[in-house]
Formats: sequence, C-alpha cells, structure tokens
Amino acid sequence: MTMMFAERADQLCDRLRDIEHQAEEGDQLFYCAYLLGLLGLHSSIEGEGKVEFDLMFDGILRETIESENVTEEDQKYILTLWETVCKNAA
Repeated sequence: MTMMFAERADQLCDRLRDIEHQAEEGDQLFYCAYLLGLLGLHSSIEGEGKVEFDLMFDGILRETIESENVTEEDQKYILTLWETVCKNAA
C-alpha cells in the first residue's frame, strides 16, 4: 500500500519530535522547529509515495532556506538533519 503525503509528513514530524525531545542544545531545537514548521505548511499537499514526498519536500526546503537567507552553516545543519530524519523514519 502506498503512503499518502500527509502520512509521510506525520511520520517525519514524529521523528523530528523525538530528536527535539533529546536535543541538548538550542541550535538543534531551532533546526527541528524549522523543519517541523515547514512540514506543517506542506503536509496537506495531495499526493502519494514516500520517496515522492521526500523529493518534493527536499526541493521546497532548499528553495525556502535559500530565499530566507539562512546562513550557510545553518543550511548545512538543517539539510543534514532532514537527510537523517528521512533515513530514520521507517
């Protein structure tokens, strides 16, 4: 059975919340909150497929952090966290 985009967004949000609860420093909390906020904005997009959602959201994420002038260092950490969450969300 194919996963709907909303289900995948929920799955990723759950994983991010797990990381957030274990975070010991403010930067990691910020990166989790940033991704959670962006996922919340885009979780209602219609579609299906885990890989399809991840690819679509990856593009949105990269466009957003660029347009918001997020520092290069923060961009690196946000993208690394995103990749980690995607791999670890079953």
